[in-house]
Amino acid sequence: MFINPYNKYITVIRVFRASEEFAWQRGMVLVVSCEWHLGVLVLDTNKAENPEKAEAVDSNVSNGSSNGETRKGIDNIIQKVIDGSDNDEQTIKKLIKEKQEELSGLVSEEGAAYIVARELGVNLLKATKRQLKVKNLLPGLRSVDLLARVVRVFEPRDWSKGERSGKVASLILGDETGTVRLSLWNDEVDIIGRDKINEGDSVKISGAFVKMDNRGQPDLRLGRGKLVPVEEGKVTLPRPEDIQTVARTTRKKIKDLKDGDYGETMACLVQIFSRSRPFYEICPKCGGRVSEDNGKFECKDHGMVEPDYSMVVSGVIDDGTANIRAVFFRETAEKVLGKTVKDLRDELGKGKSQDEIFAKLENIGKDFIFQGRVKRNDLSGNIELIANDLRKVDVKEETNKLIEELKNN
Repeated sequence: MFINPYNKYITVIRVFRASEEFAWQRGMVLVVSCEWHLGVLVLDTNKAENPEKAEAVDSNVSNGSSNGETRKGIDNIIQKVIDGSDNDEQTIKKLIKEKQEELSGLVSEEGAAYIVARELGVNLLKATKRQLKVKNLLPGLRSVDLLARVVRVFEPRDWSKGERSGKVASLILGDETGTVRLSLWNDEVDIIGRDKINEGDSVKISGAFVKMDNRGQPDLRLGRGKLVPVEEGKVTLPRPEDIQTVARTTRKKIKDLKDGDYGETMACLVQIFSRSRPFYEICPKCGGRVSEDNGKFECKDHGMVEPDYSMVVSGVIDDGTANIRAVFFRETAEKVLGKTVKDLRDELGKGKSQDEIFAKLENIGKDFIFQGRVKRNDLSGNIELIANDLRKVDVKEETNKLIEELKNN
């Protein structure tokens, strides 16, 4: 088959091996639509014609079909093109011959007939809608349909790049095959509040696409697609606690962390620093940062508001090989402190100092698994961990991992 990496194709293939999710058997001949993505030829399995109903197959790969059967298949294609267009039989045959000559004889007459049909707007492929599973999502896929459970909802945050700015929020979606991040940008963020999408809800994604995030992992995007809640009971999905989070992060020792790394490290929380201003104002509706002018606060999307508060704290973590400064925002800050924003504001309002409060934190001296991105601080020149999550160490889980490592070595 002649391949131009910028075009879509219709081609004829024979199945030699297929995973269980496809109702294909070895030896079947399929007519499929395909497209070039990131150096890989991707077959659009939603548009694979049922081989039992295929009216023509490439004579070079047909399974013992006679010339008469092949001719009948071509004639059937031509008749469908005539019925679906304003061209007569002589014109269609001429176009098929010209298409074969254009492609230097690299496609059979049947293949050329399918291409001509497509160019004339006659779709001979019987599309069957099929939901993807999380494990099937790969960077470069488009028109993605997915049913999934909302495993986690992250608070929106502001972003800016040059003269552009906006907000972004993330959902972790999952099914029985794993989890994937859905990133919502700008106006898409409002879907969470408008449709009251919460952790544990079932949702349907349609018409989405998959990009590669800066960690090299699939990142689901809506674009012109849709995200809608699904009424419980109408779909069968595992419970959030039964969904296995796909471990996509690499565990490293602190001494091995480098600028730009994304991963996790198991370390002890040694200290939390006092900050001159640990709290910052956010919009109570969207969670974005607000600007202050003479004691009044304005959200660029919701106008003048009475702000809520979020917080940022930093500290030191140490795993015995080295230590590193770690920074915690929003709900991750609350987790590391073991206190909500309201709790901390109330304590400070009663006259307690940050040093006094932080010295008595229950989490000081405990081991956690910290996950996030390593970046170099522009002022100090040292690397630091911008943590986006932390979790308690599961001794049983870590023991099993160690046993597996010893077995493999």
